[in-house]
Amino acid sequence: MLRKLLIGLAVLLILVGVGLAYLWHEATALPEWYDPAAVSVEGGAPAVADADWTPTADGQGQQLRNIHLRAKKLSPTMRKAIKGSRATYQDGHVEAGMVANLGDVPRQDLSKGDASFLEKASEAFPSLRERDVYVGVEGDTVIQDGNVQLGPGARLKIGNISYSLADAAKRMGIDEARLRSDLNAELVHMGVKAPK
Repeated sequence: MLRKLLIGLAVLLILVGVGLAYLWHEATALPEWYDPAAVSVEGGAPAVADADWTPTADGQGQQLRNIHLRAKKLSPTMRKAIKGSRATYQDGHVEAGMVANLGDVPRQDLSKGDASFLEKASEAFPSLRERDVYVGVEGDTVIQDGNVQLGPGARLKIGNISYSLADAAKRMGIDEARLRSDLNAELVHMGVKAPK
């Protein structure tokens, strides 16, 4: 009887370990468009941002590459942490995100608010620490003043794992309306406008 119980416990531990490894793999997955070798051009200068929407590789939608380089309010410290970014738009659905390494952000170079936000994000989503990770938003959109804004069913993505904005905000200890407002503001700052 004890032997069966120990075997059952060992099987359970293996299943939990496999499940946790799978979740870790999914949370740290990088998008197929990201190429670490293309992060910068010769001499360390950053890649350039697309001036306007271009067709995606499959021709089904449109994309903006390196949208973080368009953000006017992005500090040099945060710019250093972002390795690449992209927005895609197809039939009113947007996915916008970036590959970043929060370990590349010296906390002393951040404002109190930014440092607090990054700390909450790292605690809520441990996969964000000290490695390149994809963070993005996706969902149907609404257009306000020509700018793409998140619709009611928008989701936050960490790697390949998707969270509702309500769940992500709860994990971070902030209000969902504030998270939505911050994400919409970032889309505006990066110049994500509806394709013509």
